[in-house]
Amino acid sequence: MTQTTETNRDPNAYAYRVEGRVPAGPYAGPLAETEGRMGIDGTAVLTVRVHDAGQHGTTRREAAERLAWGYGVRTRRVYADLLADRLDRHALRIEGAPLAVARFAADLPGLLAAIEAAATAMMRRLAGWMRDSAHGQRWTEYHGPQDWRTERRYWRRSFIRHLADFVGPYAPQVDAPMPDWSEDWLGIPARIAQATAPTIDTEAVRDHMAEALLFAQAVTAEPRIIEPTPEPRTRYASVYDAIHAPQEYSQELGDVVTTYGPDPDAGTELETAAAVEVEDDERQAAEVEVDEKVTAAAVEACAELTEPTTAPQVSAPPTGRPAPDRVAAAVRIVRRHRPYGSIRTHTRPQARTRGQLRPPQRADRAAPSTRPTGTTRKATPPVTADHRTHATTSGGN
Repeated sequence: MTQTTETNRDPNAYAYRVEGRVPAGPYAGPLAETEGRMGIDGTAVLTVRVHDAGQHGTTRREAAERLAWGYGVRTRRVYADLLADRLDRHALRIEGAPLAVARFAADLPGLLAAIEAAATAMMRRLAGWMRDSAHGQRWTEYHGPQDWRTERRYWRRSFIRHLADFVGPYAPQVDAPMPDWSEDWLGIPARIAQATAPTIDTEAVRDHMAEALLFAQAVTAEPRIIEPTPEPRTRYASVYDAIHAPQEYSQELGDVVTTYGPDPDAGTELETAAAVEVEDDERQAAEVEVDEKVTAAAVEACAELTEPTTAPQVSAPPTGRPAPDRVAAAVRIVRRHRPYGSIRTHTRPQARTRGQLRPPQRADRAAPSTRPTGTTRKATPPVTADHRTHATTSGGN
């Protein structure tokens, strides 16, 4: 059993036993609050946070973003966790002129309350249209209560989003009549929002005291420290200077021109094209003149060569050039009876070419003696035709 002490005693325990649990009432505080002071550095910057009462914080933030256009300021969403790339659902940063930012931040709570009150009143009219119109009765026949709650939530959100586009001192003024009950209201929330926008008076919700207090408490941002510009590593201070630098002439290479950008002395495209055509014509005429001079010099040189040359020329046919003897000076590896090879560098006798005669043999040179190969056999005289006849006759007798 838990002991009750002075530290965990509920001060309203007796009232709960007598009167029962009292349900929490609806939220009646401001729907938007400013965070910190407005900073002015050329443009004013202020952070606004909307309230999430009734779990409508996202809808109120979207309405504030659309209301900013009617007040001439810009909005930017705030990151709750920059590393995780997670946006803050209820925070919004406002930027613009200091007076415009102060007025928008002061009017935003009243504007949101007026827009939500108009949306609540329009939801009652939509319920009456659903009950009494033919379109609403037909829709009720095919849909249940759960579908109606879902459709009502979506319709209210769309109505607030479109209504915020036509609220503000600089918002467009559109005079649109309220649609008749014979039309389908579920499909035209934008048209109904345009007809309801004139009912919201921005001057009635304007808070001059809060606007003046925000502007009086504004702080001027500290001047930014301008670091000295480091000296350029190149000869040019920036890339722009390097691109648009004048022409430079190289003294070492002669007429070579290095340019870093367009020629400032260049004429129009037509004059440039005409100059190019003239240069092409002059170049072609110079080439033709050089070709004619070379041809005339070649004809005179051929006329001076009257006697034919007797020595073989490089351009002579293959039959007039001696064939090189590549076999004579070749280095080959000769395999002998030894297990390793030896290199032979002596030249072989020149091979005979086709049509060359064999050198004559001397008659007094003795034939080389044959080497005995074994036992000596008696030579058998050759058999002639007389011997064959005699042998046949003896066999017949």
